[in-house]
Amino acid sequence: MNSYFMHLRRLFITTAFLLTVTFNSLTAGEMPIIAYIGVPYDKTSEKNFKTFSECGFNVSLYIYPNLEQMIRACHIANKYGVKILGHCTETHETPKQAAARMKNVPGFFGYVLQDEPTSKQIPHLHREIEQLQTVDNNHCFYINLLPYYDEGALRHLKVRSYEEYLALAAATPCRQLSFDYYPVTKDGLREGWYQNLELVRRQSLKTGKPFWGFVLSVPHYIYPQPTMGTLRLQVYSNLAYGAQAIQYFTYWTPNPDGIYDYHDGPVDAKGNKTRTYTLVQQMNHELKAIAPLFYGARVISVGHLGKISKGCQRQNGLPKNISSLKVTSRRGAVITTFEQQGHCYIGIVNKDYRHDLKLQIKVKNNTPRRITKDLLEEPLKAAYTIGAGDILIIRTN
Repeated sequence: MNSYFMHLRRLFITTAFLLTVTFNSLTAGEMPIIAYIGVPYDKTSEKNFKTFSECGFNVSLYIYPNLEQMIRACHIANKYGVKILGHCTETHETPKQAAARMKNVPGFFGYVLQDEPTSKQIPHLHREIEQLQTVDNNHCFYINLLPYYDEGALRHLKVRSYEEYLALAAATPCRQLSFDYYPVTKDGLREGWYQNLELVRRQSLKTGKPFWGFVLSVPHYIYPQPTMGTLRLQVYSNLAYGAQAIQYFTYWTPNPDGIYDYHDGPVDAKGNKTRTYTLVQQMNHELKAIAPLFYGARVISVGHLGKISKGCQRQNGLPKNISSLKVTSRRGAVITTFEQQGHCYIGIVNKDYRHDLKLQIKVKNNTPRRITKDLLEEPLKAAYTIGAGDILIIRTN
């Protein structure tokens, strides 16, 4: 993730599943909404997990100093519908013994193996997972991958291509592909973000392993204060490409340092709500309402209209009963076509996190219906305004 998470790892240690499968520690059909640096071990309390749950999260990711602290967090979190995705010294040094303790703990979601490994570290992580699996194969095994910002990333990862890196991770027993990418900077939107989504989606389709995407929720370094536009753009673009979990970096604000200057995560370093809390809470309220439409869905195709992002394809063809789509905006739109429970849908995501998008749509008959974020059906209109970073969903059959 960044140097803060790696610092936590060095401090405390010496060193999906298929689309229709749900980890046994979440309610069947419930999409994981994960917070990096969830509730810290020394802030474990019913009050703090209640506040965490009320923000809309159901998985708290944290690195614990020992197994007892992690088990204690699981029991308290579970009271508020929250699960723990964690790591501690014992899960690293004595994985079989740790798994024997953790496998039946209420509120346990899974094992964090490592954040942002290089290709050289992945085989060792593979072996660690295999040891855990011999005792507990019912929980999540979690590795989060580095993004592909530029060619310099390949030298750091020690691979010839980003596809090679993804394939190495996909070959591990992890049931999902997780990667972080923070597209919104103070200078605007990073051009390569959608290309990274394309590459991860391709690997996901090849291996049958769903991918988990990220949202940035703590301002720092070159990253600005989140807005509803930036949050929506990240959430809905990830869903459009088929993401089966949404992860936030971070929930708890890391202590500021001279380089990253962390501030205004959803809660501050003392656990007090900040201005970002309400934004993330609203976003998660939307996400939980709309998630049943995307969780377990089969994404048929993803294309772009208007401005075509680097490494992406222009939308080619339209679903049954739709005769034309026309968008007017500064950055264009992502068009996702997907199936869920026998119905076909299209989602139109506004790629501009600052400005509205105008959509004109023509249909062949009266079958298509607009789907609201509460999953209600409405008669389809000929024109819509899609807000900054937002999504419009249409059932086409």
